[in-house]
Amino acid sequence: MNSPDVRNAIQIDRGSSLAISHEIADRLRSKLGGEHDPLPQHLTALVDRIAQISSHSNQATLVMTSGSDPAC
Repeated sequence: MNSPDVRNAIQIDRGSSLAISHEIADRLRSKLGGEHDPLPQHLTALVDRIAQISSHSNQATLVMTSGSDPAC
């Protein structure tokens, strides 16, 4: 049995998810512009890891969508 949150979850495609993430980042940059303390080292490492995973995932998606499908 699924909880109401799971049954009513909105599914969005990867492109929309990335667009939302970019918009949030842009708004945060504009709000946090100016003087601020650098991120702690452990948070910087996590942000770098997310960027690596995202980059790897984007490359895999490009390979899968640009390659010819032998089943077709």
